[in-house]
Amino acid sequence: MHAQNHRSQQDKNTTRWEALTPMHVCLVLDDESVASKLVSALDAANRHRITVLRDIGELNQSNLTPDAILIGVQQFAALRENEPMTYLRLSRRSRIIVVLSSRELLDAAHILAFADAWVFQDINADRINELIDLGLEGHCLMPKQFLSRLGVDEIRLSLLPRLSEQEYETLRLLGQGLNNRTIADRLDLSEAIVKSMVRSVLSKLHFRNRTEAGVFAARQQGALEGSRKPQARAS
Repeated sequence: MHAQNHRSQQDKNTTRWEALTPMHVCLVLDDESVASKLVSALDAANRHRITVLRDIGELNQSNLTPDAILIGVQQFAALRENEPMTYLRLSRRSRIIVVLSSRELLDAAHILAFADAWVFQDINADRINELIDLGLEGHCLMPKQFLSRLGVDEIRLSLLPRLSEQEYETLRLLGQGLNNRTIADRLDLSEAIVKSMVRSVLSKLHFRNRTEAGVFAARQQGALEGSRKPQARAS
């Protein structure tokens, strides 16, 4: 019993020492205002040793192995594609937490699986200390709006300016359940051009297929129509 109590006290002392040991957090962000916001939040917690770097080139040359790396999504993509050995070295010894905006979620979905956690600068950056703790344990706090169909719809609606006028009309007509030939007749275009525009719409708004695009367009018919009204008035 005495040995067990002694071991328990040792565990408490170790935990207390670990809690007092500052974690090394490295920031590699594209946006200086976002970096400043995160540094302020980290400083307020008074728990971290912070290093701010300009880009992945500087990160690579530094040979740092911090506890956590907060990295912008574009920098992370470049790290994965251009510096694979550096990525492997860092991912073995550090937790990599990608910082992005909610609007970038669909664009970055293919690469986010390679990160340990995500922080959305426009939604939960104020909880950065909590998010780092979760990231160090291999967890990620996903904003609730992304767990619903309508939350993903909101992201896609924010991406509508990517579409040309003809692509927008194609999406709207997909929402009516029309096939390519009928859409071509409605828009006075060739069927081949419409087929190309459907592929473009799927790519730009990250739909898996035309059925998914059509369901979205039908569900968001009012929002789709409203998104083009200011343009019509301006012209």
